[in-house]
Amino acid sequence: MTKFTRTLSAITAFVFTLPLLATSAELNMNEKDSIFIGDLKVQPSVVELAGKKRRQIELKRVVDSLETQFITALNATRVFQLVERNRKTEIEQEQAFAGASADPDDKSAAQEGRMAGAKYAFLPQIDGFEDAVETVEYQAIDRVSISRKLFLSAVVQIVDTTTGKLLPESPSIQLTKTEEIENSRMGQPAGSDEAIVALAKEMAGKLSQDIAAFLRPAKVLSITDRQIMFNRGIEAGFKKGDLVEIYSIQNVKDEDTGEVFRNEMPVGQGIINRIDKYQSYATISGEDLGIIKGCVVRFLKTAAGRAAEAETPPDATQPGFAVKGNAAGESPGSSEKPLKWK
Repeated sequence: MTKFTRTLSAITAFVFTLPLLATSAELNMNEKDSIFIGDLKVQPSVVELAGKKRRQIELKRVVDSLETQFITALNATRVFQLVERNRKTEIEQEQAFAGASADPDDKSAAQEGRMAGAKYAFLPQIDGFEDAVETVEYQAIDRVSISRKLFLSAVVQIVDTTTGKLLPESPSIQLTKTEEIENSRMGQPAGSDEAIVALAKEMAGKLSQDIAAFLRPAKVLSITDRQIMFNRGIEAGFKKGDLVEIYSIQNVKDEDTGEVFRNEMPVGQGIINRIDKYQSYATISGEDLGIIKGCVVRFLKTAAGRAAEAETPPDATQPGFAVKGNAAGESPGSSEKPLKWK
């Protein structure tokens, strides 16, 4: 083979390889972050308190439901790839690596994390639970009314498995749910399982939304005139009529420590006018200071909140406005001279 022929063959091979290289780079860029979810832990004091109040079964039910709902909610965000939980050896390596005792400077631990295939380890924990029940008995008719208050607090620590560092943002949510049961027969269970499942589902949804907003925030995909489309919808907690803030992002490196910070500059706001499960359309509200594709979108205010702010308070100077009570602001009959009826 002549030198010219070898050169021509090399050029031809390179030209045909370019699309493959571009495709490979594109796949890597668009890959979902792989994650591992550790076992849901419950703080010992929470377990002890539930035992004293005889709520062990209710606490266990919350734990079981939240574990399942959390996985489902994270998958629904569509930004994470869950690492197979059945590979026992790899999971044990990752749990040992991601534990609180892991040394951030231990390079072998970081290597184990990469071997397990997860970029992030999510370590959920329940740090508060209460199931308080008040009853009013009606002995004559063998009935009872029940007022139940459920409280749940949970936090998720996020570990970067490539460095072993605990990330500064740890989503923490506190929820309260009430349940009223009227005229129940005496001896019936004091509260339903439905309320516990609903509480766990809401907690899982809010935790996953906060995690996604931190690691993979919503981004502008396209702009048409005064309308933007971004890659989150109902599943991410957005609703029609919500006001969102749009930010331009710049990564800034600290030359002294080498740490990279993310500088966010607000460049506009938008009101969601159309939405589905996975994407939203918003009309730009106010001035556009440089909204482009790739800008980050964050929730700012609900439609109800905007409507409440837009309401004009009554004008006390107008003739139609009357103040009930006397000049001192007292309600009728509350002064030293009570109302007299004829």
